[in-house]
Amino acid sequence: MKSIPSLITFLSFLFLGCSPKDFHLPENTYATWAKTSPGLQFDSIPNLKPEWKDRIYPLDAKRLSTLMEVNQIDGIEEVPTGIKDLDKWKDRISAIHSSFPTSLNKLADELLVGIYFVSNLGSTGLTGILRDKNGKPIAGIIYLDADLLNVGGNDWVTNRENTFFKKDPVYSVKIQLDPTNSFNSALSFIILHELGHIVAIVKGYAPDYTEPKRDFRKYPYFEGVWLSETYSPYEDSFFPERPNIKFYQKNPTTPLFPDGKSLYKKLTNTQFVSLYAATNADDTFAEAFAQYVHVLVLKKEYKVIFQTKGEEEVILLNPIQKEGGRKFRELFQDLFAKTL
Repeated sequence: MKSIPSLITFLSFLFLGCSPKDFHLPENTYATWAKTSPGLQFDSIPNLKPEWKDRIYPLDAKRLSTLMEVNQIDGIEEVPTGIKDLDKWKDRISAIHSSFPTSLNKLADELLVGIYFVSNLGSTGLTGILRDKNGKPIAGIIYLDADLLNVGGNDWVTNRENTFFKKDPVYSVKIQLDPTNSFNSALSFIILHELGHIVAIVKGYAPDYTEPKRDFRKYPYFEGVWLSETYSPYEDSFFPERPNIKFYQKNPTTPLFPDGKSLYKKLTNTQFVSLYAATNADDTFAEAFAQYVHVLVLKKEYKVIFQTKGEEEVILLNPIQKEGGRKFRELFQDLFAKTL
């Protein structure tokens, strides 16, 4: 039987006069960057160490060039700089590595070949897919903004969430990743998110970043949810607000109440396991991967709490465990079983 979102999508096409034929794939502005950037060539990586926890490198000229190129595409004016003292971050990565199960560490050893801590990234993290001499995606690197991650996990993810909402003196929202609000929970979650991006491309679950037009209709884990990276048929039915969900805004205008609270309620009927997952197709997959590991493997939580006048209401709790997360749960369970 089709899921509720799939039925809604079908009915929206039927009654609103829309069809997939009306849809045109947009040009992929990252295609050339993903294919030719010097910092994304596998043979440019230093001698590969056996475990991913030891692959933390200073920001070199090629990796900086790759960052500057993508920032230019995105219209980001910030100029990233590398973090000089990496000892603190190496210690935190080592502790996270110890907390991960063997299957997850094996997957990261296979796919994650470099971590670069920077300042002024423009977001918390960024993934680059590395290619062999034939252009085949074989692994990935991640850039992480050390300034944004120098807080507890609950604080970090709450701060990220509030880059979408207008500040309000009465209403607020917070997210809880773990009761202790540890520093490592922030770093762990964003590493899992970025690793999810690498998994999606290298394992072939999503269209490659080098494709001139990325057609998500060919990929079963996005069926009924995304046609392109930025267009979801949900927009033509019950979720017309989805295109306006944008994070890391300097001056957000979306009110938390009633608009924001309503958005969280709508997530329950979708494959979006978080509000951030609703921003684009790639983040739908990455957030699902991160939440699967965080909640079901590491036995932690993803809880969205709405606050007003001293009262709290949990409006979203571990969405990966709900029906909308079923397809991703089955995929990742199988993925880790094959890794052992």
